[in-house]
Amino acid sequence: AREQGFSFLKLDFLHAAALPAERFDPSYTRAQAMQLALRTLREAAGEETFVMGCSCPIGAAIGWVDGVRISADTNDQWASFPIPWDQTNAPGAGNAVRNSIARQAMHRRWFLNNPDCLMMGRGTGGGLSAAEVRGCATVTALSG
Repeated sequence: AREQGFSFLKLDFLHAAALPAERFDPSYTRAQAMQLALRTLREAAGEETFVMGCSCPIGAAIGWVDGVRISADTNDQWASFPIPWDQTNAPGAGNAVRNSIARQAMHRRWFLNNPDCLMMGRGTGGGLSAAEVRGCATVTALSG
């Protein structure tokens, strides 16, 4: 980032560093691998670069990133599509709103909150009602 002149990095799918996997050092726990990944990214980016962590375990992010996407991925439907192993973080405006409300108090305490984008139009999924759009806009505005 420094060499290329980037002042902002959005790093997504950071949770992948903590997934069960074979590690270069088998003694590393998933948490240790996550911390190593975040420390390495922060050092490479430099303190002058704003690092936005997305899909990142929140506790692991503290101290390593400047902002965290606090919500589930949003989309143009209130209800998420079924993901059997994860019903609270699956993409959907309802999950994004719920997560943003639950994590609002973290703003400016541990990092800057990023509630994800605001979906206002009608997409291929059928779209959000006017009341759902107002709810999403209100939560986004209040989340930091």
